[in-house]
Parts: sequence; C-alpha cells; structure tokens
Amino acid sequence: MMNVNYTYKPINHLVILYNMHSNICFVHPPSIYDFRTRDLKAGPISDVVPSTPVFEMYPMGFISMLSNLTKNGYDGRIANVASRMVLSKKFDPVKYLVNMDTDIYAIDLHWLPHVHGAFSIAGIIKREKPEAKIVLGGFSASYFSDEIMLKHNEIDFILKGDFQEYGVTKLAECVEDGKSLVTVPSLNYRDGTKIISNPQSNENNIHNIFLDYKILMKNAIKYHDVAGHLPYADWINNPEAVTIIEHGCQFNCAFCGGSNFTYKNNFFKTSPVYRDPVRIAEEIEMAQQVLGSPVFVAGDINQAGEKYYSAFFKEIKERDVDIPLLTEYFVPPPHDYFTKLSHTFSDFTAEISPESSSEKIRKFNGRSYSNKELEDSIDYASMEGCRKFDVYFTLGISHQDESALREDIEYARQMMIRHSGKEMNVYSFISPLTPFIDPGSLIYEKPEMYGFHITARSIDEYFDLLDRGKSWVDFLNYYNDWMDAGTIERLTYESEIEMMKTRMEVGITDKKRGEKIIENIRHYLNNDPYEKSEKPNSHLSYLNKDIEWSRKHKLTFDSFLIYWYKNLKSIEKELEK
Repeated sequence: MMNVNYTYKPINHLVILYNMHSNICFVHPPSIYDFRTRDLKAGPISDVVPSTPVFEMYPMGFISMLSNLTKNGYDGRIANVASRMVLSKKFDPVKYLVNMDTDIYAIDLHWLPHVHGAFSIAGIIKREKPEAKIVLGGFSASYFSDEIMLKHNEIDFILKGDFQEYGVTKLAECVEDGKSLVTVPSLNYRDGTKIISNPQSNENNIHNIFLDYKILMKNAIKYHDVAGHLPYADWINNPEAVTIIEHGCQFNCAFCGGSNFTYKNNFFKTSPVYRDPVRIAEEIEMAQQVLGSPVFVAGDINQAGEKYYSAFFKEIKERDVDIPLLTEYFVPPPHDYFTKLSHTFSDFTAEISPESSSEKIRKFNGRSYSNKELEDSIDYASMEGCRKFDVYFTLGISHQDESALREDIEYARQMMIRHSGKEMNVYSFISPLTPFIDPGSLIYEKPEMYGFHITARSIDEYFDLLDRGKSWVDFLNYYNDWMDAGTIERLTYESEIEMMKTRMEVGITDKKRGEKIIENIRHYLNNDPYEKSEKPNSHLSYLNKDIEWSRKHKLTFDSFLIYWYKNLKSIEKELEK
C-alpha cells in the first residue's frame, strides 16, 4: 500500500505580505514529491519535452481555467510547486502551500507520472489545513475517479473529463456562496458517506478555452509569485507560448492516453473537437504582444483541413503576426501545405513522430504512412524554408524487437546525414516508451492484442512504483513479448550513443562534449563510476538542448520584466554559494 506519512518540520504561521486571497489555486505537483532527497536515476523519461524528469510543466489548461475564472469575477492563481522545487533547494513547499489564502486547492493529475506528487501534496494540505477543499482534475484523475474517491479521503472533489473551464468556475461559485454542488457538471464529491457523481454536460464549452498570457503575467505580479506561475523551470531562460487547436485526436496510436479511442471512451464523446481558428490567431497575437516569444501549435494544422488552416493563416496575416512557430504533424503534410505555411510564417520549424522506420510496425501502432511520404514531406518543408525538423522514434512499441530497433537507429542516422550541411537540419530522436503505458489507451485496455503485459492497474500501485523505485526502469508498468525492462534500458542507452555519434558526425554536437557524454553513458552501463548531473532532476540525458527550437524573442514590456527577473535569480543563486 502507498505511504504518504512524511515527517514535516513545524510550520511557522507567519503573516506573509501580499498573500492575497484566491478562490482557487491551481497546484502543479512534481512527479515524485521527495525527488530532492532521493538518489533517483531519472533517466530519459522527459528528454523530448521542455520540462525535466520532474515533469514540472503544468497543463496549459491551467492558464485557460485561470482566464475563465478571472473573466467571471473570481480570483485564481497558479502554484507550480514542481518548478519551484527544481529552481531552489531552499524552497519549502509545505510552508508555501499552507500559508496560501485560498478556498480551493486544484491539483492536476493529468498524466499518471504525477500520482506520487499529487497525493503527497494533497495529504500535506489536508493534514496542515483540514478545512481546505481539494479538487483533482485531468485525464488520470478522471480514469481512476471511483477508486480515488473510495480510498483517498484527502480528496474532496474530482472534476472529470475535459472542457472544465466552466466546471472550475462553477465549483468556485458553489464553494464561495455555499450553493449545492449538484449544478457542477462531471463533479465527483461526497455527501456524508455517499459518493455522488454528477452527469457530464452535453456541451463541450470549447468557446471558454483561451490561453490568456496577459492574465498569467498580471497574476505573477499580483501574487508576487513569478516562480509559481512559470510553465516550467527553464521557461525563464527561454520563454515559449503554446496554443492548442484541438481537444481529442483523430488517430488511434496504440500507447496514447489522448487517442481517439481513449478520449471518446473516457473524457468526451466527440473526438477531435477543433477550436475556432480565429481564437488560435488571437492567442498567437497575444503571445507576440505580451511575451514576444516563439509559439508551439499543439495539434496537426494540416489534418484540420485546408478550410481550417486557410482561415487560420488569413487571420494571422491580417493581425501582422511574425514570430517563430513550431508545428507538429501526425501525418506527413504535402508540398502545397508547407508553401502556404511559409507564406504566413517566415520562421517555422516542424516535428513528426513516425515511431518506427518499419512501415508495418508503424501501421500496427497507429501511424499509417510510408517512409517515402515521410521523406518527401521533410524535403518539402526544407524547400519552403523550414529551419529545423525533429523526427521522433519510440523504443518499446508493439512488434518491435531488437533487430527492428537497430533498423530504426540506422534510419534515424541516415535522416540526419542526408540533411547535414543544409539550411534545414533534421534531428532524430529515439526515446523509450516511459514511464507508463497510459491508462485508457488501446494497449492498456487490450494488452494481449498488442503483445503487452501491464504490471500495475490500481492508482495505489502506481503510487507505490514511484515511491519505491530507484530508477526509471523501476517505474515501468509494462513489458512486452519482444523486450523486457532490462532490454529496454540497455537499448535506450545504446541508441543514445549511436545518436550522439551521428550528431558529432554531422556537426550538430561539439565532438569534445559528445565524446564525454558517450564515455559517461558507457560507464553507467558497465556499472562503473559515472558523472552525475549537478541537477537533482536529471540523469544522463543529452536531448533537452536539441529541442530548444528557437531563441528569437521580440522586446516587450513583459519580456523585459522576465529578463530582469532572470538576472535577479542568477544573482541570488550566486549569493547562495
């Protein structure tokens, strides 16, 4: 069974200046609450996302829910506990959370790796402030909602499903005014010993979604908590904005917890649901005005259809937006699409995840297109001025044995070599399927069909994996008919060595630095002494630098404040030494 009985220092309940009231505080936990005091080998579990293995990047829904709360006259704030713990060894999360003047602590349990941090923080808050209301939300909280409500009395509410901007605002209203909770759609709560589950709303409320970066910046100042509002730890060094064009997905990648199958069966009956392209353009325009930063568009613009992306491009041109754009694709786009994209954005990069170099394995895992289509699309992007193209392969997928993985490594190498010396570099990545197979995914629900064996099923079992584990391999909730955990670990590091060799070969990575990394990985594999990172949240990874896709920023008032704050924190760190 899980154990969250950590020992705490007594809290000195001093009045903190500027501790303004909020109706809701959105709290983002670290993946593992006590990561700073445990000797963890976090491994490559977050190499292909901006955050670290602590997974300190909060869901973008925080910003949207905060925007909707504020629009409706309520006060909200964001407390990125994970990011603050990464940024400072001296940061005391208990004191920080307990001294907040808030009615509701809203903790995200979106992706399952946060279960340890979410339950630990909920337990801390409930123990120190028994009167506090705690709500969980997100995909994992929704999937395990019945079990959580039965076994975890520290959790008062669960907001299930998607499109909860309205639900969060309605919950704030009910708690503040003492109204009946029956009016909050998709809410699980207790009435005495009885657990109530409110019906899901038939309305998708997608019109309530808006990532308002003005509110984010204002709140950081209002609550004197810049660090708590940072999307992830390194955001202060390289701010980037995000916009999301769709909720749900049209594809069924076998391991994905956001696939069409998973989404429609667990979170909302329709998938995908596209947002208005005018709203997307408004968010990007705001990102330019407020942050002056590059923007990542989450979702495949091309798959949304020509009518959709043409309307989006038209809005962008009319608003005179000109900032770097990172685009992702689920299927290789045609030449015509990249031509139109390049006529709208002068600086753009792209990424795609074919998962495997084998067309047969790729199709079985939910991606159905040929290598020629992939290669041609990358060439089209290059012809139209794309600055960088990232290609992601996954280790540990269905029907992939060691021989198939070796073929993936060689294919990934050849992709980088083929484009070396050109204006557009191709960056290939090979990353393991970690740490968990997502609950609700096709593999999780039908493991025998895909040759998988799921080793943990209950929410408490996942907590225990993270609580007891000493390495990323200990966290794995699966093995398959082609690879056990030890094979996945060995091949992960062997593929990293080959990718690093290729990066040196094509001039992407400095030779001296690359050789040092390879030597360090080999020492680790041979159980010899190896050089650990100075950061408690990283291990042997080398990929994070590669995904920093743009450092071009426009000077704005807010970006100047960010630059000033960054330098202030640098001075503070020097003084701490």
